[in-house]
Amino acid sequence: MKRGGWAVVVAVVLCAVGAVLWWRNGLEQAQLRKADGPAQRPPAGATRLDAPVTPESSALPQVASQPAPRVDYAARLRAASDYLDFVRSLQGAASTGDHAAQFYTFRAFDYCDDGYRGYFWSRRGRLTLDDALKRAATRFPFDTDEVRRVHARCHRLMELDARELGERLEWLRLAAQGGYPLAQVVAAQQLWRAVGEADDAAKVEERRRLVAMAIRSREPEVIWEIGSTPLDFKREVIEVEGVKELVESNEYDLDHMAWWLAACTRGFDCSPRSEIVWQLCRFDPNCQPYETVTDLVRRASGNGFPEIEARARWINEKIDAGDWEALGF
Repeated sequence: MKRGGWAVVVAVVLCAVGAVLWWRNGLEQAQLRKADGPAQRPPAGATRLDAPVTPESSALPQVASQPAPRVDYAARLRAASDYLDFVRSLQGAASTGDHAAQFYTFRAFDYCDDGYRGYFWSRRGRLTLDDALKRAATRFPFDTDEVRRVHARCHRLMELDARELGERLEWLRLAAQGGYPLAQVVAAQQLWRAVGEADDAAKVEERRRLVAMAIRSREPEVIWEIGSTPLDFKREVIEVEGVKELVESNEYDLDHMAWWLAACTRGFDCSPRSEIVWQLCRFDPNCQPYETVTDLVRRASGNGFPEIEARARWINEKIDAGDWEALGF
C-alpha cells in the first residue's frame, strides 16, 4: 500500500471533521483539568468524561432527562452563521436533558476551539482577522476562506466570558452518559487524544466500552467516527517543531479505512460535495472535483483497495446481523 497516501487521509480524519490534531498543540489534557480561555472554564470537579454526574461535578442544572421532539441539530449547526447564537438557542433543551442538544453544543464549542486556536492564536497572542488571513495565505493547509468562516462563526463565542454556557467537554460527557451514540464514540476519541497520558489497559477498555454502546445504533455517522477512533492499537507521542503528535502502528490503516467505506455504504455523505471530502482535499492537492471518499481511498491505497473494500463489506454484514462479538464489541 502507499503509506504516503494513508498518512494524508488518516491525519485529516483523526482530527475530527473540521479539526486538525496538531492545532490542538497538546491542549486536550489541560482542558480536562482546567479552562484555557473565557469560553472554556469547566465546572468544579469536571475532570473525567466518564465521571458520575453529580451537583459537585457540574455547574449545569441536574435534572432528569425529558423526552423531546427529534430536532436536526446537525443541520442547524451547519446553517448557523454565529455559533454563540446557536449555543444560546440550545441552552434550554441541553440543560433539561436533551442529549442531542448537549452534543451539538459541544460540537459548536469544539469547532471554534480548534479553528480559532489554529487560525487566530499564536505564541505572540491573538491575531486580528487581517493578520490571520496573511498567515493563512502562506501556510499550507491553511485556507483563507475557512479563516473568514471561522471568524464569523466563532469570534463572539471565543471572545465572550461565556461561563453561563457551560464547558465544552462537560457537555460531551453529559451527552455520552445520557446514551447519545455519536457523543459516546466522540468521547472515546477525546480520551485517546489526551497527549502524554499512559495508554493503559483501563483506558483501552473504556474506549472500547463507549464504542461498543455507540455502534449498536447502526447510525452511519457513528460508523464513520469509529473509523477515527483508535481502540487498542499501539501509539507513541512524537514532537515535531515543538508540537506533539500521535503516531499509530500500521495496523490502523486497513481496518479504519474499511470502517469509513462501510459508513459511506450505510448512507454517510461521502459525495464529492460533502464536508468530509472538502476536509480531506484540503490536504491532498491531487483531489478532483468529481471524487468521492471511495475514490480518495482507492487512490491512496492503490493495490490494497480490494482488501479494504472486502473488509468494509464484512463489517456491514456483522453490523446488520448484530454480531458485535465478531466486531470486537
